[in-house]
Formats: sequence, C-alpha cells, structure tokens
Amino acid sequence: MRKTWPIFIPDSILKNIINQSKSAEKVLRYANGSPRLILLVLCLCLAEPAAITLWEALRGTLGVNPLEILIREPGRWSLILLLLALAIAPLRHGLILCSTWSLKSFGKRMPDWNWLIRLRRPIGVASFCYAVVHVAVYVYFDLDLRLDDFLDDFQNKLYIKMGFISFIFLAPLAFTSTDGWMRRLKRNWKRLHSLIYPVSLLAIWHFLLLSKPGVKEPYIFSLVLFFLLAYRAVQAWKRGFVLQDRIDGTVPERVVEKLTKYPDDSPK
Repeated sequence: MRKTWPIFIPDSILKNIINQSKSAEKVLRYANGSPRLILLVLCLCLAEPAAITLWEALRGTLGVNPLEILIREPGRWSLILLLLALAIAPLRHGLILCSTWSLKSFGKRMPDWNWLIRLRRPIGVASFCYAVVHVAVYVYFDLDLRLDDFLDDFQNKLYIKMGFISFIFLAPLAFTSTDGWMRRLKRNWKRLHSLIYPVSLLAIWHFLLLSKPGVKEPYIFSLVLFFLLAYRAVQAWKRGFVLQDRIDGTVPERVVEKLTKYPDDSPK
C-alpha cells in the first residue's frame, strides 16, 4: 500500500474535499472543454477591481485623497495579476503532484489541468491593462500631461524610473501574447517573454520604494516573487525535465488542445 506524506500534503483534508464533490473529474473535463465560458468568468473577475474603484470614485467614497487611490489601486492590481500569471506554472505542477500522491484518479494527468494554461494569457494582458491605467492616471491627473514634470520625476525619483522601465518592458509582452506572434517569433518568442522576470523584479522594487514604513504588503509580494523565481530556477537547473515547456504553458493553445486527447500527454 502506497504511503502518503502527511507533513507536506494534507491528505485527509484533500480527500474530504473530493469526497464532498463526486463530480470533480467532470468539472475538470468541463473546464477543458469549455474554454470560452472559463474565459468569460475570468474576464468578469479581472474587471471587478476596476469596476469597484470606478464606482467608488463616482460616489465620492475613495477617501481623503482620491487621486492617490486612483493611481495606486490599478498599479497594485497590475502587480497582483503579474504574480498570479507567474504562479500558473508552479500551481499546475503542484496540483498534478498532489493528485498523483494522494488520489487514484483525480487530476493525475498533465492534460487534466490544461485549462490553467489558458488563464495565464488573459491574466497577463489584464496586468498590462491595469498598468496602462496606472500610468495614464498618473500622467493625466497628477502631471497634467506636462512632459517637463515627467522628465524631472524620472530623473530624480527612483520609484518613477523603476516603474516606467517595467511598464516599457511589459508592453511588448502583452502585444506579442497571441498564437500568431508565437508562430512568427518561434524560439525568439520565449526569449522575448523571459523579460517577465526583470519586469516583475522592477515592479516589486517600484512598489517597495512607494510604500510607507510599516506596510507589510510589499514584503509579502516580494516573498511570493522570490518563491516563484526560485521554482523556475530549480526547473532551469533540472534540464532533463521533458515536460517543462508544457508545464510553463509556452506552447500555442491549439497544441495544448491536441494534448488533451492523449492520456500519456505525448503528441502522436
């Protein structure tokens, strides 16, 4: 009888969750078979923070300094979504390992979690959209479109410099996130999108410099980013891992859909 690892995996809790939902495997198959519905739900969730902030701004309930909230919140959500996009690969890998060790048939195959790959692209694009709003509100309302003030801030304020550089690097990643650009750039696509790592580091640095003393959120984000980058460093060190590209999701969606047809996760 195979032993589980109770220290690392809450086996009893996981089994209770699965036992309460007998249709868990059907949910997985439905998620893989209904990408448009999953995308619609995700888009609604991604738009919720912007809708709430806009509603509070129209009601005049943003607080004493509404401009600060309007600038800060889009940037904060851009960073959260950036970290979430980076977390898709380790999350997918962890769910597969957890299911393999703890259960007999729930989500053990790589294609069972292919729907998670489809979430990373819209999350990344949404992160860029929030970054655009963050920069636009700062330039339009805070600087009144004065180029001299922006150049002065860029030269004298390190957090402005770090934030703007991360925004410039993030833009080409959002514009080339389609299957068409992936096919055009081929191997260069993955090299280009490796910019996501310096972008995330610069964004965290920008957030740390902006934060007031005693605020713990930037340090929590920094710790999350450290673990996400450490995971990828370990995977880069383990070059013999055959399924690395599929775990990262760095394949076009059409290829991902074909992979779901084969239980052994190998194209035929």
